[in-house]
Amino acid sequence: MKNIQMPLNIAMAAAVVVLFILHFSGRSSADAGTKSQAGSDASVPKLAYVDLDSIQVKYLYYKQKMEEFEGRKESADRELNNAFQKIENERVSFAQRGNAITQVEAENFQREYTRKMQNLENQKRNLETSIQQEGIKTMEDLKNRINAFLEEYNKTKRYTLIFSTSSTINVLFHKDKSLDITDDVVAGLNAAYERSGSKNP
Repeated sequence: MKNIQMPLNIAMAAAVVVLFILHFSGRSSADAGTKSQAGSDASVPKLAYVDLDSIQVKYLYYKQKMEEFEGRKESADRELNNAFQKIENERVSFAQRGNAITQVEAENFQREYTRKMQNLENQKRNLETSIQQEGIKTMEDLKNRINAFLEEYNKTKRYTLIFSTSSTINVLFHKDKSLDITDDVVAGLNAAYERSGSKNP
């Protein structure tokens, strides 16, 4: 999640700075102008935020993907451990022959053992890379789903800015709970996911 959250939160931090500048420069102009201009709702940005931690816990699609992801990791770990144990058993069995092992046999076994261990290490790296890429793809898909929902959601809500927040990366020092639209977003995402009629839409 960090890969997605970092650039989003950096952009949001910049937006916050711009908002403060606009807010205070607007206030100065209003003080110099009429009271009606100072009280105009049109000049006040409408803000909301979404808690990404809650999305991860409550969004059914994300939970399903994470279960699949963890299942694949566990399966890969078992596969690698079984392969390593097989090679280790061969080594122990060979060593048990003791003095009966010739120099040529020892050299041949060592070459074969090294080759198998290198192959296993390559297999491990490939699996880790594949799982990492799958994780990145899942996070990108999650971001796209949230963005697509919020674009439709905001047609009627008309928020000026919708922030994201989480326990790991958070640029919001204070959060007014009245601006929290997370439950709406989770409900809308889950409804769309269930309407799709597929576990892998």
